[in-house]
Amino acid sequence: MYSKVVLVVSAVLWHELAHAKVAMLLGYKAVEVELLPFGGVARFEGFGTVDSKSEIMIAAAGPAASLVLAAFAYLGMLCGSLWMDVWEFYLKLNIMLAVFNLLPGLPLDGGRIFRAWLALYMDYGKATQIAAGISKALSASLIIITIYEYLSSQTINVTFLIAAIFLYTTARSEVQVVGFRMMRILAQKKAKLISQGVMPTTYLTVVQDVLLKDIVRLFKPEQYYVLLIVNGDCKLQGRVTEIEIWEALPIKGIYARAGEFI
Repeated sequence: MYSKVVLVVSAVLWHELAHAKVAMLLGYKAVEVELLPFGGVARFEGFGTVDSKSEIMIAAAGPAASLVLAAFAYLGMLCGSLWMDVWEFYLKLNIMLAVFNLLPGLPLDGGRIFRAWLALYMDYGKATQIAAGISKALSASLIIITIYEYLSSQTINVTFLIAAIFLYTTARSEVQVVGFRMMRILAQKKAKLISQGVMPTTYLTVVQDVLLKDIVRLFKPEQYYVLLIVNGDCKLQGRVTEIEIWEALPIKGIYARAGEFI
């Protein structure tokens, strides 16, 4: 029993440390690793403003590391070791850990990869809503499975139940904090531009009546933005930089119209 606990903890730690290692290589600092009944969660400083490609690499590192351990366990089985039962348990454990975490629901690795991939083609807020919707569907599926197991065998799968609650509550919180993430991105990019002196720039043409909240959700962490404000006849009225938007945001608010920033 104790040996299995050690194996489970080692597999989860290996999985989460892989996230931490890749994050560190990309310039992010690991703050803590939280162990859960169905895995773990690694938390990083400044991770809320990571770009989509970096998020995909960090998220994919965990399942990849688990599959490496699974391959190692399989090699142990091929060697005909006396620890055949241990190797077999470790093989199944790491495969299960990799497969479960690759489900496309937040905050699982698969959900983060899926959202980051969507964010390459649409705004981050919409990508989060889609991924959160899948998370809620997965949560409902786990609850249905738990109820079915209880009705058929009179046993409650506590792990599935906790995972269902965790997926649902996390999905809700992810949607709620999308707006705050956008503001953090704006603040970080201002500091980054000042410190580095140069950033790739993207121009957006915006009709002056468009609300700011519908504009900033298009902003991506890896790009600096300049808005070309036009009127209803598509004639240029002025241009506004991302820093100017950030500086005026506390006064004008997220529901201000683009033309108010000229």
